Amino acid sequence: MIRSAFFPGRRVPARPGHPFRRTLPERALRPVPVIVPVHEPEVRAAMARALTTSTMTQGAALRSPPVNPARITARDVRDFLLAYCACFVALMAFLS
Repeated sequence: MIRSAFFPGRRVPARPGHPFRRTLPERALRPVPVIVPVHEPEVRAAMARALTTSTMTQGAALRSPPVNPARITARDVRDFLLAYCACFVALMAFLS
């Protein structure tokens, strides 16, 4: 038995390993459960396409369709310019 550094009056059984880990309670040493990721519908569809296509065309199956320039809206342009200017200002502030 050794005296715990975190709980002065408490004695803990001697365990092998790092001195800090020996002072931790058992509940802190339990393994963390593995969380399965939840994919977006677009990702699930791309993964399904990749599984059904051959290995030669797998790269094409994972790509999204090309952007149609006629579908770019003023909001898209405004969002791009806002992000571009924000990055430019942040870079200039960092460099000055």
